[in-house]
Amino acid sequence: MKKAVCLIFALAAVTLFSHSVSAASGGSSSSAGVAGQFYEDQMKQSGADDLPDSLSQETKKILDDLGVEGTDWNSIASISPQNYFQKILGVFSGQMKSPFKTLCGIIAVILLCALLNGMKLSFGDRPMSGVIGLVGTLCICTIVVAPIVSCIHDAADVLTAASGFLLACIPVLTGIMIAAGQPASAGSYHILMLAAGNTVSILSSHFFIPLLNIFLALSVVSAVSPGIHMNGLCAALNKIIKWIMGLCMTLFTSLITMHSVVASSLDNTSSKAAKFVVSSFVPVVGNALGEALQTVTGCVKLLKSGVSAFGLLAGMFIFLPVIAECFLWILTLNLCSGIGQIFDLDEISSLLKASADVVSTMLAILLCSMMILIISTVVMLIIGGVK
Repeated sequence: MKKAVCLIFALAAVTLFSHSVSAASGGSSSSAGVAGQFYEDQMKQSGADDLPDSLSQETKKILDDLGVEGTDWNSIASISPQNYFQKILGVFSGQMKSPFKTLCGIIAVILLCALLNGMKLSFGDRPMSGVIGLVGTLCICTIVVAPIVSCIHDAADVLTAASGFLLACIPVLTGIMIAAGQPASAGSYHILMLAAGNTVSILSSHFFIPLLNIFLALSVVSAVSPGIHMNGLCAALNKIIKWIMGLCMTLFTSLITMHSVVASSLDNTSSKAAKFVVSSFVPVVGNALGEALQTVTGCVKLLKSGVSAFGLLAGMFIFLPVIAECFLWILTLNLCSGIGQIFDLDEISSLLKASADVVSTMLAILLCSMMILIISTVVMLIIGGVK
């Protein structure tokens, strides 16, 4: 009976691995073809093929220009540094239109106010100084406030889109990690990232937009009405928001790192135990089955690395356009504020500086949200194991 069982296992092993042996003897191209076919099959079964559908058209176009075709690791690995940085520069240059238009309008108002101040000094009309500053500040408000409010809504839309993409990636990556023999890591990743995605979505629609709009309104009131001293309050709000975001990012990153370290140790122990059981208790072909188990696990982890790399790349380019817009707005407003100080226009300079602080706060929120997404995925890749 034992000989019969051993013979059956031997025949089954020959049948199962005959194609793999012939592929190995046939050359590396055949092995690559089999691996590529297995990768494509697993990608379709895991739902990774549908991930690009959860992206916006703008992000899809950026990835298409880079040559990234879905979650295929070959297209991701083929990205050259030149194309990568050229696309980033293209995103920044594409966001320059509105800030440059606003820059020209602000400089025109500043020069007009400086000219009127010069005429006022020449004619000795001292009471007109406050009126000129107030009128100039109101003109700047009509130029600056509307684009900044639009930028705030764009940032909220990006946060919502990023959280939606994250929630679409979670079940795909969780299933791949379970198939790769990492159930503990998959469980911790699923819980933590699901909480992060829902939290970002809720905060962006119910907290970030009202807070930044209120912050901008207080800044405008403080600049238009010098008798109402709100500069200290606006500066305090700016610091509080940045400190809270930094603290939340630190706590979340430390939490997911701690969970990943513990879960990774448990998964590695379980994987080695499974290989030991297969190799020890299956007669004759146990070692071959153990190696086959490791090979399949490695292919699934390759799929995991490809999907994770696509998620990192897509997540970065989801945030990049609005981050570029915020950066250009900060540069424009600070430059105009410096020009206003040259001509001794304190009200205009104060308004522009306060508006730059609002955009700076919004940029800090975007960067913290993007880093939470990137760092958490990288931690799962490194500690969870991609080998």
